[in-house]
Amino acid sequence: MMKLLALTKNDARQIWKDPLLMASLLGPLVLIVFARFIIPPLSGWVEQHYGFPVIDYFDFIAVILLLTIPLLSGTMAGLLMLDERDENMIAYYAITPLTRKGYFIYRLYGPVLLSIGLSSLFFLWSGITEVQIEGLYFVILLTIEALCMALFLAAFAANKVEGLALSKISGLLFAGPIIAAFAPFPWSYVGAWIPTYWPAKSYLLAVSEKPFLSFGSFIIGLVLHLILLNGMLRSFLKRMD
Repeated sequence: MMKLLALTKNDARQIWKDPLLMASLLGPLVLIVFARFIIPPLSGWVEQHYGFPVIDYFDFIAVILLLTIPLLSGTMAGLLMLDERDENMIAYYAITPLTRKGYFIYRLYGPVLLSIGLSSLFFLWSGITEVQIEGLYFVILLTIEALCMALFLAAFAANKVEGLALSKISGLLFAGPIIAAFAPFPWSYVGAWIPTYWPAKSYLLAVSEKPFLSFGSFIIGLVLHLILLNGMLRSFLKRMD
């Protein structure tokens, strides 16, 4: 327990000193505040002056903002692991009572807890999402995506600089919800290979009052996300050996 507390304090110091890590931690909170206080009046202003009904796209906007949360949480965890690997801290933790396995479990709990907590807070407080049971599907898939992002950076980046470069690739993941929201059937399934497509599809079907299709999309997405997570975990463990 003392070792975990020491790790937590060390994380807090690292995050406080690194603007990028601080932005990854505070970014989701900024998104929630933005959704709560900026989007509604801004959408009213746009509709009044330009006649464009932004309110009709609140669900899509919510999906985009929600998907940002696991990407930021996973990026923060991955960069922390890269920092500690560069400083040879992982080898140090391996010979302590924490052990290397304990360190990795601790490190991966971070994005899980952040994704669950911040995504749930978004659903409850943003004001642009509908709180319903299908939201749980979305949170589960987002949590797995946060883990995959952290493992991806730790497995494929040689150092923190490469990690920052690889994290930019996450921008491509926003193609998933765009295709899910706007591509007509059957072309929308072109995006099925993109992990973010399935949580977006499940949520959009749920708010369209199609619960069975939403659940079906969640199950397909869950299977694909677990396959992806298994692949990322194998690559990560291979890199760590």
